[in-house]
Amino acid sequence: MIKLHDVSLSYGQNTAEPVLHHVNLTVAKGELILVCGESGCGKSSLLRLINGVAHTFCDAQISGEVLLDDEDITHAHPHDIAERVGSVFQNPKSQFFTLEVASELAFGCENLGVAPNEIRQRIGELSADFGMVHLLDRHLFTLSGGQKQKIACASVAAMHPQVLLLDEPSSNLDLAAVDELRRIVAQWKTQGRTVLIAEHRLSYLVDIVDRVLVMQDGQIAHDLSGSEFRTLDKAELYRMGLRSAQQVPEVTREPRPSSGTMVLKKLQFTYPKATEPSLSISHTELPQGQVIGVVGRNGAGKSTFVRVLTGLESKATGVVDINNRSLSGPRQRLRQSYLVMQDVNHQLFGESVESDVIIGTSGPDGKNEARLTEVLGALDLADKRARHPMSLSGGERQRVAIASAVLSEREVIVFDEPTSGLDLCRMHRVAHLLDALARQGKTVLVVTHDMELVARCCDLLLRVEKGRLTACEPCDDLALARTVRYLRGRDS
Repeated sequence: MIKLHDVSLSYGQNTAEPVLHHVNLTVAKGELILVCGESGCGKSSLLRLINGVAHTFCDAQISGEVLLDDEDITHAHPHDIAERVGSVFQNPKSQFFTLEVASELAFGCENLGVAPNEIRQRIGELSADFGMVHLLDRHLFTLSGGQKQKIACASVAAMHPQVLLLDEPSSNLDLAAVDELRRIVAQWKTQGRTVLIAEHRLSYLVDIVDRVLVMQDGQIAHDLSGSEFRTLDKAELYRMGLRSAQQVPEVTREPRPSSGTMVLKKLQFTYPKATEPSLSISHTELPQGQVIGVVGRNGAGKSTFVRVLTGLESKATGVVDINNRSLSGPRQRLRQSYLVMQDVNHQLFGESVESDVIIGTSGPDGKNEARLTEVLGALDLADKRARHPMSLSGGERQRVAIASAVLSEREVIVFDEPTSGLDLCRMHRVAHLLDALARQGKTVLVVTHDMELVARCCDLLLRVEKGRLTACEPCDDLALARTVRYLRGRDS
């Protein structure tokens, strides 16, 4: 069905550094293939070849053959490809064309000329399958990141393409939503659809994939059957630079003492038109000098909590005390806090990585220059220093925002999904930086669905439910197992 013969790809005029090198691949109809590998290895570019985005929109230079049903995709019209190949990109907002959920689900079908009655039937079936009937009347931009990702997946599935390409579809999903995604992918497989998924998160796919392609430096380094992949142990996955295939990873952090206390008093915030508070915290004490994992299901209020904590919601009320120093208003909290957002595109402003990273500092000279070099090196960004941030991959942009936070020297530093889209090596580097910030006595909070990151560096687990903090406990193997069960909807 899909065949790549001796394909190389480079972007723009940079033919000296191709992103893909002499790739050969044959995909049979109905295969479910996992494409994995380190960030920047060429996973997304491989998908862009198959859906025609590379040659149509990315000014790519392509050599070799890219065939879909024996037709050369590089000469096909985008409309013809769209009828057969559906794609879900890394950033779901980049593929939204309407403002409301139901309209978005219908949009692709309308462009393909599907009859209105059939469109309504498809929307009804998909909204039930994806567990989002309650979202149909919602405005897209009021949804959480995970909910947006589900809408993107459903809107593509609604067009009934023969081939489905998903680029890190689970990166913004909680564990319950990942279980739903796995069920949908398995359903597509039983329907005979061809599915290629580029992913760092392996655990939800490991038992259903037919093949696994491990990419390195723009080439397919390993082409494994699903059964071969399932025999690999943790050490072998690690050598390949791949994440754990376990649902509940083992806690590996080293314990560290608290260096102080941050107290939250009567924090409250209500979104406009909401009938009940979106966040309500009467009294909570959190340690400084430790990494606090903020966990909860999609839409539980995690992002609202950290926005209020860091002073980004000007209408919020309440007080935050840090070592007996009161930060009573949002402006005071804003001056002492830094938030790395879930969608880092909202906070990248510079013309280069360096200019973006030093925005909150006094400039790249003397001591700051040495620190800048150290942090960029730690995040594998040293060679990207002069690049424009928007020319980087999603994972690289994420690391630029993290570097800005590390260099900001704020007392409270919050990361909202800092490892979404990051491979094993980069996840470990982020965890190391979080450790370093905690050792400096910072209050470090991490909103995350990444249980590997939690196991690697979090001292405390803070659970958010419906805008309330409902549990706070030390992170050990038992607590992490309980958290995973809760997030998967298996336990309260």
